[in-house]
Amino acid sequence: MPENTTSVTGQEWLGAKFPSLVGGRRGGLRHCLFAALVTVLALLVRLGWAPASAELQHLTFFPAVVVSAAVGGYRAGLLATGLGALAATYFFTPPYFAITADNLRLSFWANSVFAFDGIVVSLAIEAMHRYRDRYRGELVQSEAALAALNESQGRFRSLFEQLPDPAWLIRDEHFVEANAAALRALGLSSKPELLHLHPVDISPEFQPDGEASALKAAKQFEIVRRSGIHRFNWTHLRADGTLLPVEVTLTQIQWDGRPAMYSVWRDMGDSQRAAENLRRAKQLMESVIQNIPAVVFLKRADDLRFELFNRAGEELLGYRAEQVLGKTDADLFPPQQAELFADSDRQALAAAETLDIPESVVATAQGELRCLYVRKTALRDAAGNATHLLGIAIDITERKQAEEEMRIAAVTFETDAAIMISDPGGNILRVNNAFQKITGYSAEEVAGKNPSILSSGRHDNVFYSEMWSRLLQTGTWAGEIWDRRKSGQIYPKWLTITAVKNPAGATTGYVAIFTDITERKRAEAEIRNLAFYDPLTKLPNRRLLLDRFNQALANSARSRQYGAVLFLDMDKFKMLNDTLGHDYGDLMLIEVAKRIGFVVRGSDTVARLGGDEFVVLIEELGEDPLQASNKLIAVAEKIRAALAVAYHIENHVYHSSPSIGVSLFCGDGLSTGDILKRADIAMYQAKNSGRNTVRFYDPEMQQAVETRAALEADLRQALAAGQLHLYYQIQIDSNGKPLGAEALIRWLHPQRGMVSPAQFIPVAEESSLILEIGAWVLDTACRQLAAWQQQEATRGLLLAINVSAHQFRQPDFVDAVSTAISAHNINVDRLKLELTESVIVDDVGEVVAKMHRLKALGVRLSLDDFGTGYSSLSYLKQMPLDQLKIDQSFVRDVVSDPNDAVLVKTIIDMANNFRFNVIAEGVETAAQHAFLKDNRCAAFQGYLFGKPLPIAEFKILLDSLPA
Repeated sequence: MPENTTSVTGQEWLGAKFPSLVGGRRGGLRHCLFAALVTVLALLVRLGWAPASAELQHLTFFPAVVVSAAVGGYRAGLLATGLGALAATYFFTPPYFAITADNLRLSFWANSVFAFDGIVVSLAIEAMHRYRDRYRGELVQSEAALAALNESQGRFRSLFEQLPDPAWLIRDEHFVEANAAALRALGLSSKPELLHLHPVDISPEFQPDGEASALKAAKQFEIVRRSGIHRFNWTHLRADGTLLPVEVTLTQIQWDGRPAMYSVWRDMGDSQRAAENLRRAKQLMESVIQNIPAVVFLKRADDLRFELFNRAGEELLGYRAEQVLGKTDADLFPPQQAELFADSDRQALAAAETLDIPESVVATAQGELRCLYVRKTALRDAAGNATHLLGIAIDITERKQAEEEMRIAAVTFETDAAIMISDPGGNILRVNNAFQKITGYSAEEVAGKNPSILSSGRHDNVFYSEMWSRLLQTGTWAGEIWDRRKSGQIYPKWLTITAVKNPAGATTGYVAIFTDITERKRAEAEIRNLAFYDPLTKLPNRRLLLDRFNQALANSARSRQYGAVLFLDMDKFKMLNDTLGHDYGDLMLIEVAKRIGFVVRGSDTVARLGGDEFVVLIEELGEDPLQASNKLIAVAEKIRAALAVAYHIENHVYHSSPSIGVSLFCGDGLSTGDILKRADIAMYQAKNSGRNTVRFYDPEMQQAVETRAALEADLRQALAAGQLHLYYQIQIDSNGKPLGAEALIRWLHPQRGMVSPAQFIPVAEESSLILEIGAWVLDTACRQLAAWQQQEATRGLLLAINVSAHQFRQPDFVDAVSTAISAHNINVDRLKLELTESVIVDDVGEVVAKMHRLKALGVRLSLDDFGTGYSSLSYLKQMPLDQLKIDQSFVRDVVSDPNDAVLVKTIIDMANNFRFNVIAEGVETAAQHAFLKDNRCAAFQGYLFGKPLPIAEFKILLDSLPA
């Protein structure tokens, strides 16, 4: 029998040196600790010999994996693989000495390749170890048995019988001896049934491979005669006719000094299970190789033809495995590329270590170029000869593109435009140099702050709300915005904000890009001034006037409100130019422009057409032509008066006046040219009428203006002439008893007779005479209250007076009321001020504050004409009112109109809920009185109870009523 010449393995050497380590169950705690120790040792060696940033860090731990698998089995090898990957990530992948998402991502592919290598090596060593153990065990058993037989027939017989496996002695191709295990395996009860039989006699006619048992048996015996020992598979028949697959080890020996053969069977059930385990292991390995997210290929070393090509390779390169296997690179890729691949293959086969190719460009089947990171290593046989080339490739195309995009982004980031990057919450993450230059803030000062630190305060919450709404809906917003620099300077910029979204569509941040447009805005303003403004007076020129005029005509057509054009020409202006020169004339024109601007509203347009011609465009004069004319004449007179004042031009005093022509319009289809022409004609009429005057283009309107002017002139004389009087209209409670009266002004003119308040009160309001009249009414009413206080019958009466909005808005109004109260020493809670709803149009806060000051004096407050103006529940809630007065327009039809009835009921209920008294004016019928009384109205005023009367007649009325 040939002597076993198997070389000493690494594990045997370790077993000889460290028996306590290698002994025992493989993969146990000691072997796992050994794997950890070897890995730590490899780490220390690596840290001592090379810096953390050096490459090939995973190769540091590969010997530890091999040694751990060789000593402790595949479990220890896998443990060393995991510890090595963890150490490579922690110690040698930036950021160093930490486990973060960044270094896990950076080391993912390297760890995948290392893990794959570790699994392959561990499983391969484990398979080799198991196979060697089984083979050597069997060989040792056979050699021991033969040695025993050669030493002693007796001992051989004893061992032969005690063998657990079936054993036979064969001479001349027939059984001459069998042990008990053999009999049991065949289902026989005694040896005589078996002895002197040929092995074919207990075999089926044909073996599983189809060969005749007799022919195949002869071949096996012949092999043993030549080689001395032979192992092969065979199928026997049991006594019950079932098949018995066995693995036969047939050895040629000397028995009783004659040649014989010793046969040992092993039930193939164990072998089949081992084969199944091997098949599963192979299947697992193939599954790993096919599903690993990297291209794995295997080439023969001799001709570099592919023997393995996994699924990742198919998906990446577009070739099916069957198209690749058996082919070379030259069959698949362009010649120049294939030659490069072959050169690197040959380098890897010749190298002792793995060949790394950081970037290798490959063309796919579709012609697309992909960039790969490739590792190639030679697989060698026991003699050290390269048999195959193993390659692993990872697609880094996207990574390279991302790196290039990052490089481009880094260059782009430092442009002249300011860039600000924020998180989803709007907090600033990063800014570029341009941002710091424009805003004055450093990157450190704004990091983590909200962009609102740049806010100028010029934009309200609505502006920012609309901006964010647009940004959230569309993902972008662009527009002009005013911000503040660190220095406090406010400047304009053009801002573009873009939302950054991840693949799932969620917003991960925002990028804002802006430029300082201060110079552009300055240039635009300069161009606009040159195009639309008179360079001398800085007023709009003809072009801008016509543009605004067209808009005014369109607005008038929609709203049906009147507008007007005032055409002004300065009298004797040519004389000034001729005598003092054009420089003086220019100075006067500048002063004229300023004076007109002081007189008109901010919404009106004052333009210079050229020379000494000016135009004033006025809008929203109301829907009534007479009212519009009255407003216009007031404005025109103010302008005329302002321009008629002497002009102090350097050392000269010059007197001039304007001639003003006025033309009304109300969307009546006339063009701007037609209306300007009419105003021009009216201006010349003014000049022909003696200059320094105002003329309307429409003769009827001119007449109305003159009538109004005359009325205003008479009204100015009325106070001094004692033509104004207070009339008193009774107010009663729900029981018919007098509560007091409302003081109503009347004008008795010597020629005009009794002038209606509807005629002269609007003139007073427009000419500011209302302030003088209101002060007179307040003083007269307080004097009357003082007189009533002297009599028992009238001491408890209230007296209400109306206060105009113009009068109420005067800064000294509360002081004026206090002065009147003190002057007449009246019981202040008998004085009631009736305010119209127009009082609260402007500043509600200021109005409410002033009302509280009046209440502090003790004065009663009533809201007149409620329901016809601007009141809202929120306003009523703030005002310290005592009473609401229902307007007579609602009372008039309260019995016949269901809408008015509902409205009046609502007002009464609301007033009661607010704890206000309610009084209804304009009560003229018993039906109206009954309706109001039934709905809890507390007080009444109207012709049903008495007309407004002079004080003497009012006393008679009081005496006729129940006390």
